[in-house]
Amino acid sequence: MIKSLLKKFLLSQGYVISKSLPEDVQWQAHRNYLDDTKALVGDADDLCIMDVGAYIGQMAMAYRSRFPKARILAFEPCPESFNILTKKVQGCNIECHKMAIAEKSGQTELQLFDFAPANSILPPHPNRDKVWGENKLEATGSLQIEAITLEDAFNAFNIRHLNVLKLDVQGLEHQILNAAKGLLKAGRIDFIYLELILLPTYQNQETIANYFKLMEEVGFELHNFYNLSSVEGQLRQVDALFKRLK
Repeated sequence: MIKSLLKKFLLSQGYVISKSLPEDVQWQAHRNYLDDTKALVGDADDLCIMDVGAYIGQMAMAYRSRFPKARILAFEPCPESFNILTKKVQGCNIECHKMAIAEKSGQTELQLFDFAPANSILPPHPNRDKVWGENKLEATGSLQIEAITLEDAFNAFNIRHLNVLKLDVQGLEHQILNAAKGLLKAGRIDFIYLELILLPTYQNQETIANYFKLMEEVGFELHNFYNLSSVEGQLRQVDALFKRLK
């Protein structure tokens, strides 16, 4: 009983217990996404990486450190975050675009929160306080932004093939990928790293079951999970790396 409860707790915190021979049990921290990506993608001269929902550039810079020769495009629609992003990546050969990737191209509305990383095109869910804590995701207004579909972005920025697509867009990931089925089925993207929000945070966010259904439909399989986040023992958010089936 105790062993079972301990295992569930460790899983909720992003750790696993696995058996190995000849030792009985080993403890292993969950894998690092960037290390896995580096091992999977390699070091070719013509790599292309797209950081969608770049915020202030932490992930873009992490990609640059591991892929020094890659073309990296960072998309961030919030003006304040975009200004910090451009300063942070200055001189690092990262292309910054002040726009959102969405399911439709054109003008759209960005919902703003006092916690800027939570900004989303989707409106907030009324029960979000139960998931993230009272007053942790306070809506502060909205603004009009420019949005572009993934397919239109490929054409506008001359992307022939994308090795890594990172999506951290606060619940809009499924809509973006669903609108880009043609690109995915054509094999023009190799790896997709996306944030999956599992408990009510935004209105119209998709279930994890529908994510897996979509990824299977377009020819991708799960490689691994990363950065597990739980509340009261229940998984509320996790990052996932999907790879294209050859």
